[in-house]
Amino acid sequence: MTVIQRPVHLTTIARASQRVHMQHRLATWAAAVLAITFSTMACGSSSAGSKKSAPLSFDISDSGCDPATATGVAGDVSFVVNNKTATRAEFEIVTPTPQIALEKFLEAGKSGTYTVTLPASDYILICGSPLNEKGTLTLTGTGGSNASATGSTVDQAALAKAVADYTGYIDDQVAKLQAAVTAFSDAVRAGDTDQAKALYAGARVPWESIEPVAELFPDSDTVIDSRSDDHDGKEADPNFSGFHAIEYGLWAQGTINGATVDLPELADRLDSDVATLITSVHGITIKPQVMTNGAGGLIEEASQTKITGEEDRYSHTDVTTLAANVAGSEEIFTLLTSLIATANPQLNTDLAASFKKVDGLLAKYENPDGTYQTYDKVSDADKAALKTAMAQLSEELSQITGSLGLVATS
Repeated sequence: MTVIQRPVHLTTIARASQRVHMQHRLATWAAAVLAITFSTMACGSSSAGSKKSAPLSFDISDSGCDPATATGVAGDVSFVVNNKTATRAEFEIVTPTPQIALEKFLEAGKSGTYTVTLPASDYILICGSPLNEKGTLTLTGTGGSNASATGSTVDQAALAKAVADYTGYIDDQVAKLQAAVTAFSDAVRAGDTDQAKALYAGARVPWESIEPVAELFPDSDTVIDSRSDDHDGKEADPNFSGFHAIEYGLWAQGTINGATVDLPELADRLDSDVATLITSVHGITIKPQVMTNGAGGLIEEASQTKITGEEDRYSHTDVTTLAANVAGSEEIFTLLTSLIATANPQLNTDLAASFKKVDGLLAKYENPDGTYQTYDKVSDADKAALKTAMAQLSEELSQITGSLGLVATS
């Protein structure tokens, strides 16, 4: 497995829900034999030589994972997860590096069983909101350490080049993010509401384009892109910051339970948080499976939650957000398409067709200047078509990791 190593290491593994970024060139090439084989199937299957322990059961509650701590035997580990909340919720296992070992979404009241091969280590568990208290999972024993990759053997040099090119793409998007946010925040501080509104959607595009790998800088995701629903006090919560807090102040100040925000202060915080993000980005490692898993996970999220209009609920600039998410995921597909075509020709064909379909639906609402119409202009029929097409796309994207035989280290 080929990875790109960056010079500094990420300082945190706390997470927000999805989601970027680099301004420094890659420093070292490395090839690694990796130890976690993803087999997130309904009932799972055993890898040769790995031990299988009794299933571990977790309830997703409004406060986090129940139980909050668990132990088990390394190897093929099965998880029975029950969503006891009233809303769609996430169950995620994160390795110490951090990397995502498992990420699944469950509708309210639903359950799921998933199996993943894991070596001995301490893992972080995320249940529901990323702001919930994190759970811990400790696995001991020798199982999982000899897990081998499944799927096709890919050209490692070509894979390494794809990762390097994607690293360059992220570098470019982060540079664009900083420039766009600076112009946006300057308008906010100046009290030029019309200009700030005009710049809002465009300033978010680079961020939304890199969301496939936003899991690599979860603290930044939390402060830059959290929604009011992620905070106990909603719009009035003092920790509500970033794009959506400013969006609320520009379009809906004082309209929800009288909540008001300090726009100049939020603009300063956004500038600072983006600067912190850039520092963090210099220290991340991008692995191919993070790219592939992230692309599928982002489009799944977009098809299930962002499609409702909840992401940019005050400005209704959701089409811009959806288009940026699709473009970011499509960049990953484009960079890997020759490898996918060799490993799984039908999947490559299906993905190309699905991206073309989604792009076509979004293009109906693109203005001549490259901006997009507000979400209230999108017909119900097109919203339904987008939801269906993006769900299909996410399902196909989720097959890339297995088709290329990608695995991840802990």
